[in-house]
Amino acid sequence: MRNQTSIPFEDATLISASVLDIGKRVSGQSLLIEEIGDYIPGSVMVQDLVGMTNNYMNKQGCEILRHSKEELFTMGSGYFRKFFPEDEVRFLTGKFHQFISERDYNKVFSFFQRVRPDESEEYKWYLTTSRLIPVLSETDIPDVMHISVDVQSLPVAGKHIRNLGHDNSYQIKYYHKFNLLSKREKEIIISICQGFSSLEISDRLFISIHTVNNHRKNILTKLEISSLAQLIRFAVAFGLVE
Repeated sequence: MRNQTSIPFEDATLISASVLDIGKRVSGQSLLIEEIGDYIPGSVMVQDLVGMTNNYMNKQGCEILRHSKEELFTMGSGYFRKFFPEDEVRFLTGKFHQFISERDYNKVFSFFQRVRPDESEEYKWYLTTSRLIPVLSETDIPDVMHISVDVQSLPVAGKHIRNLGHDNSYQIKYYHKFNLLSKREKEIIISICQGFSSLEISDRLFISIHTVNNHRKNILTKLEISSLAQLIRFAVAFGLVE
């Protein structure tokens, strides 16, 4: 399959190495894919290629495909026919059979593929990196974990995936707290980290200063932090600021 998009080699290599590391942690159960899947900047899925079912899909993947993870699971093999070009599915099926038969759990398989949510839209290119999830018995067929990244966002996504693969303890600790924040609270965190005062934030977001101060209190309570330095670290870890 030919790649139609120019991608820096180092970006693809870094993502592949990071996916291998994340996969090892998932396999060793030091990470649960359900806990970190929605934080990874890309579509994250776990597939049973024997039963041809999509056993897990993170929030971003569901949004791209415009289906819930339950709907994707019940599609069975129809999942592959619906979202991907038929000729590419045939090509990759053979490659995956070979990849699975090797049972090399220290190896990743990376490839470019086209995806679209329905026939009314054009295909978009993604870089997908896959890794086998070890099984207890040699007679069992391992599932495959994939992480797919839109090639247009590859440099930024690669940075976040690399950080997650190399040091994920902070993200895991605060991931559920991050999900507690509202969209407005995230906007205020960004403004605080950029050095704006409550009055300036009030003017920027067209809300009262009383509302801004209430949001600030709620943010500190939800995150259980007490200093600006801690807030900045949190914002950087979850990609709210650089």
